[in-house]
Amino acid sequence: MNLNVKDTFNTELPADPILENTRRQVVQACYSFATPKSTSKPSIIHSSSELALDLGLNQDDLKSAEFQNIFTGNSVLPDTHPYAMCYGGHQFGNWAGQLGDGKSY
Repeated sequence: MNLNVKDTFNTELPADPILENTRRQVVQACYSFATPKSTSKPSIIHSSSELALDLGLNQDDLKSAEFQNIFTGNSVLPDTHPYAMCYGGHQFGNWAGQLGDGKSY
């Protein structure tokens, strides 16, 4: 599997300097580095053939154990740095302040 990784997001935007992965307010950063937690029985429910082509993947890649492990967070590609997003938004008609997805990319 040869994934075409373009690392512009976390090279052009500010990262959280605190590396501890805890629930907290993140200031002056767009994301926090976060190591994904492994799961015991990951499975792929659906994958997009169209997006796979954009990423440089083929149908065999989508069926591979390597794909499953990487896209479920059980493996991290070499020279990549998983991160969790922080953002602000409205929930139930009220400003919720800073939110975060808590997941790693």
